[in-house]
Amino acid sequence: MDYKTMRDRIEDMVNDNHKDFVKAIISMEKGINDESALDKLYDAYMDNDSLNLLHEEFDYMIEDLREQGQIKDLSYVQEEKDNLINIVGNIVGKVDVIERENKNGEAFKVANFSVVSKDGEGNKVYHNCSAYGEKSDILKDFKQGDFIKLFGQIRTSIDDNGKEHSNVRILSSKLLKAKEQTKG
Repeated sequence: MDYKTMRDRIEDMVNDNHKDFVKAIISMEKGINDESALDKLYDAYMDNDSLNLLHEEFDYMIEDLREQGQIKDLSYVQEEKDNLINIVGNIVGKVDVIERENKNGEAFKVANFSVVSKDGEGNKVYHNCSAYGEKSDILKDFKQGDFIKLFGQIRTSIDDNGKEHSNVRILSSKLLKAKEQTKG
């Protein structure tokens, strides 16, 4: 399907049922499947003239609904196929950026850090994360307490003592709220 056909179909969907179209876009982009939460997000979207459809304000509204227990089907950590994972949480400690060399002797940067999120029951879950190359440049400015959204791939290894360790290799990251902007 080419661009024009796709655009025409989307325009037809918008014109036929605007509310369900907006809810579907929010659901796909933000991973929300709870119908009542989507209704609340749609109403907030329609009430706010300055809110674009995929505006980051949706992340804040979703966070508020989570805190109020109004989203029932989405945990802070959402595993996908191929060990891919979405994490929304706060940075714990400092982001440590170091330089390493690959097998060919070429230098590259890696940013190592931890993030705390909550599972479906509200329990804290800690994630060890690493970002390589250009992706480490974005993360180097993040600080402890910053509220972030991450997408990455879980890497699992077993040490010499048989203990399993996991690390999330970051594929994309987004700062949602800097610590000084976080509500007290």
